[in-house]
Amino acid sequence: KIFYETSLQCLNTAWKPFMTAAGFEFRPATLSIPTGTVVTNPCNTYEVGPGRNPALYCGTDETIYMPLVGMPADKYGDQAVIYLAMLAHEYGHHIQALTGTSGEEYKQAQALGEQSAEGLELSRRLELQAQCLSGMFVGSIVETGGRFTVADYQIALDDNATRGDWDPSAPRDHGSKAHFGGWWDQGYRLNKIGECNTWLSPASDVS
Repeated sequence: KIFYETSLQCLNTAWKPFMTAAGFEFRPATLSIPTGTVVTNPCNTYEVGPGRNPALYCGTDETIYMPLVGMPADKYGDQAVIYLAMLAHEYGHHIQALTGTSGEEYKQAQALGEQSAEGLELSRRLELQAQCLSGMFVGSIVETGGRFTVADYQIALDDNATRGDWDPSAPRDHGSKAHFGGWWDQGYRLNKIGECNTWLSPASDVS
């Protein structure tokens, strides 16, 4: 709990001047660390845990949900950067909410059909942009005199390359494992917001 709360303070501190400089109103995200395998929030009710949602963001209450069973310590141990990268991904959704990006994605997906090929592509673009924003944040704190080093970068990259649309029976709404890891790596290496513009990328880069 202390790790997540401290990391969230760091994320709020890092993104506030960026958002203000870009002309957007900044509001800090809040945090919930629920127990159990079901999370209910103003957005929906979700099953969490291995093979389900590891973490969530709800734009209605601007809260990041990091359920303990979603990122279990018995699986990831003391690899702090894995937990941090996931938190930073959900924070990326907070940035998308503040800028109106997620609202526009939702509107267009509703018009096209969320489960249509076009709607799923919009979802992938949203998720992969959040991946890129996560990579940007992690890249900004590696080798800066704190606890995170280049070795942590590789740990996070390897973990992100296992995520995305890993279940072939589920809707393809997050992106392939290669793209899920690749967009995170792009954010990490280039650390420029323009390089996270998945909306202008060809469909082949967000498949």
